[in-house]
Amino acid sequence: MFTIFLVITLMGRLFGQTENIENRKYHPAKEHFEKEYIKQDYQKYLKSQIKIEKDKVIIDVVKIIEFSENLDKRFKLIFENGLIDPTKVNSSYILRISSIDELKLLNPNPQTKRFSFWVFPQGKTSVQNNSVEHMLRGRFNPDEYYFELQNDNADDNTSFEEFIVGARLTYLGYSGIVL
Repeated sequence: MFTIFLVITLMGRLFGQTENIENRKYHPAKEHFEKEYIKQDYQKYLKSQIKIEKDKVIIDVVKIIEFSENLDKRFKLIFENGLIDPTKVNSSYILRISSIDELKLLNPNPQTKRFSFWVFPQGKTSVQNNSVEHMLRGRFNPDEYYFELQNDNADDNTSFEEFIVGARLTYLGYSGIVL
């Protein structure tokens, strides 16, 4: 009996995919939130200011968030609810999201959800021409950002959709270049 239990446990560890706070996905994010996190409140755009198209969201007629049509519908809700302002991310009116992921192990409570996303640099921004950031704009690697959403009315039974509708952006931070 003990042998069977041992074999099942070892097979589960070998073949099971469990997330670990120290793995590549979480470790840099954990360090970032521990060192850089300062809670803030960002403006949420009204539904009347948002136009939704197949693979992009247009905010205030001039700000555009583009994403893959394969992006999970749950994550599209974040942009459709006016929680992210492209100019706050990369100082551009166009934001091209290439990847987004919820960092579930870093969510401290049911009222808070933390995420990471990748953005490819844009050619024209308000960045100073002589800055290092300006020189790196021609590169092919994306930038990684972290953000946090909070919904004071959420609990363990709140669906992701309900959470997003009642959420506000409380943190947005640049992590670095994805290598």
